[in-house]
Amino acid sequence: MNLYTLFLTLSTIALVSATACTWVKPKEGAEEVALVKTAHVENCDSLGVATASVKHKVAGLKRKSDKVSEELLTLAKNEAASMGGDTLVSLSAPEEGSQRFQVYRCK
Repeated sequence: MNLYTLFLTLSTIALVSATACTWVKPKEGAEEVALVKTAHVENCDSLGVATASVKHKVAGLKRKSDKVSEELLTLAKNEAASMGGDTLVSLSAPEEGSQRFQVYRCK
């Protein structure tokens, strides 16, 4: 294997690995935020909307949709915790690395 082929192989492996990574970490209190259906927030106080956005492509390659969705939810939970919320309802499906959530305080 020549040096160019080795470099190309290692670069490809690194790029494919990066598209599967989760880079968003939960902040304090975010673990307590629940994602529920609209029917479960009838007696809750609405606090506003959280819009989450992440990279859905890396170097032109699409990232795994489950990883993107996981990061969007983590970002929304982080925002909800910052707003004093404990509950989220998805307002949209993930689209090109972005998703909207309604934030509620139910407890």
